[in-house]
Amino acid sequence: MTLTAIEVLKQAAGHGLKLEAHGDDLHVIPGDRVPVDFVPLLKAHKPQLLTLLRLPFVIVDSQILGETIFFAEDEDTRAALIEAGAEPWSIYTKDELRVLVANNRAKPFLPDELCKLHEMKRTFHGRITT
Repeated sequence: MTLTAIEVLKQAAGHGLKLEAHGDDLHVIPGDRVPVDFVPLLKAHKPQLLTLLRLPFVIVDSQILGETIFFAEDEDTRAALIEAGAEPWSIYTKDELRVLVANNRAKPFLPDELCKLHEMKRTFHGRITT
């Protein structure tokens, strides 16, 4: 099975590594903690990783949802994340987050409500709108 760039980013985080794009160079911090068997994977995915690292998004390991989700700045970033291997339902755009925050201000979400909302997004390939 070929890994996606998103999976490589997750593995890097699992190793306690931070990846940064500096021009055409991929910096791994701390460099002395990179497992030897992980180096070829980083090299093989370097172009995709550099592209991803220049995008405005955050990866979040949600304890409530029990999975990794992405907060993306806009639709272009969402599309790039999907192309890099992220599941569409796992991405929340800035516009979707605005709707969630507004609703949370009116009546704070309970954890099980967030889980149901996320599950509906996954099941129906949905988006959050006003």
